[in-house]
This record gives sequence, structure tokens and C-alpha cells, in this order.
Amino acid sequence: MSTRICLLPLIGLPASGKTTFSNWLLDISQKPINIIHICFDDYLTPPTNEKSSKFEFKQQRNSILSRIRELIYELKYAGNIPTHLSAVVKSSLCTDLHDFVVLCDDNNYYRSMRYKFYQLAKENACAYAQIYFDCELKLTLERNSLRPAMDRVSEETMQRMAKRLETPDPTTHHWELNTYTMSDCENYNVIRTRILAFLTKTFENMLQPMPVQTKLETIQSLVHQLDLLLRRRIGEIIQTEQLTTKRQIIAKALNIKRKELLQNVKIKAELKEISFNDLNEYVNMLYS
Repeated sequence: MSTRICLLPLIGLPASGKTTFSNWLLDISQKPINIIHICFDDYLTPPTNEKSSKFEFKQQRNSILSRIRELIYELKYAGNIPTHLSAVVKSSLCTDLHDFVVLCDDNNYYRSMRYKFYQLAKENACAYAQIYFDCELKLTLERNSLRPAMDRVSEETMQRMAKRLETPDPTTHHWELNTYTMSDCENYNVIRTRILAFLTKTFENMLQPMPVQTKLETIQSLVHQLDLLLRRRIGEIIQTEQLTTKRQIIAKALNIKRKELLQNVKIKAELKEISFNDLNEYVNMLYS
């Protein structure tokens, strides 16, 4: 029997129950599936300074995604977790089972974060699902205050994340259709059958990679869309300058930068490291 894998990001504020749920799922006996738990807190480290925080955070997440990609490959073609990864993931495995659910335990409060897992699942012909822990901010703050000091998240960060959290919306984002919502007072043992049924059902819809031609069209579309956004922003910048000669100098410099950014995005698109959600970030790079 061939190996089947489902990538399943967990969504929710800190202290909403994601890791508790993961540990509970790992401890269940006689499961119909194998469980692998990857806790992002074990990988992510605080940034060295505020200025580099966004860059460092993105680099760390990309590094974890690379490890997950490697894990998928090893599970598919070797049927086991590679030794150098087995020390940093938790797992509950049975050699008689060939279905693996990989729990990606992080806050995943931006939809773009989740979409990267969906892309990874699609390019590797995996299934995709997600569990949203719908927990009130007040309760997460209470739980967070009971954590050891070194594990607590600042209240300011919790408040900010609560405002920015993008809840799953399958009506406008079809790829989020396979979502299970967990309320903050759910008793896992009571809903055990329902949870296991949801996880098992995910394997009925294995995603398929895009055809080569479709992939090429996507890359061209990404680059074209970014080019339009950059040209519009350049026009806005130039209009703020009164002197014609200075406009020409600014326009020349910005167009050089535009071409560099387009080339950079083309390379990243070929490596599947960028999506339409990332384009505004590149528009902002015109100023750097």
C-alpha cells in the first residue's frame, strides 16, 4: 500500500489549546492513522532586534517548511522519519499504517502562512486540512498567565495577534474548505470519534500538482501582476517630485530596482517560494 500524507496546520492564538490537542492526539491508542507533530516553538527563536525581526521570522519559517518538504519525501520513498528529524518531532507511528497526518503546530494567524502549507501539499500530492481553535482572547490570556514565565507571550503580542487573526473562510478561499473548528471548551475525549473521522476523511481528497504549462502560466502571471503594481507605485512616487530633472533621476533609479525585483520574484516563483499574497511586500522594497 502506498504512503499517503496530510499536512494539517493548526490555527489559533497562543494558549488556545493547539499543543495540548496535539499531545492528546499522539497519546490515543489504536488510531487509524500515524501522527507526526511539529511544534514551531521548538524551531523559532526571538529576533536579534526589531529591525530584523520580520526578515529573521520569515527565514526561520522557510527553514521549517524545507524540513517538512524533506520529511514528506522521506515518508513517501523510505516510509519513515529520517534520523536527524526524528529527534525534533513527536510521533505516534504504527508500521501497519500507511497514512500520516503531519500536525503543523503554530499560530498560523495569517492566511498566507496557511497557504504555504496548502502549496506544499499540492506540489507533493498530499492531502490538506486545518483545525481552527476558536478560543476567546480573554481565556487565552488567562491560560497564558499560568504558563512558566519563559513560555509566556506578552499581553501586547496576544492583543495584536487577536486583531490580525484571519479566520478560515472557505466561501472566498476554496482551499480552506477542509477545516474543522474546535471550540474553547471542547472535551477531546467526548469528540474523539468525530476528530478521527475528520482526519481519516482528509485522505479522500489527495491534491495533485499543477501541470507544467499551468505552472509556467502562474509564474508569468505573478511577474506580470508585480510589474503592474511596481509601475503604478513608481508613478505615484514620481508625481510627488516637482522638478522635472529630479523626476527623471528618480524614475531611472526606481526602474532599475523594478527590474531587479521582477527577476528576483521570477526565480522565487520557479522555486515555488512566493505567492500572490507576497507581492505587496516586494512593492514596498522599492524604497529599500
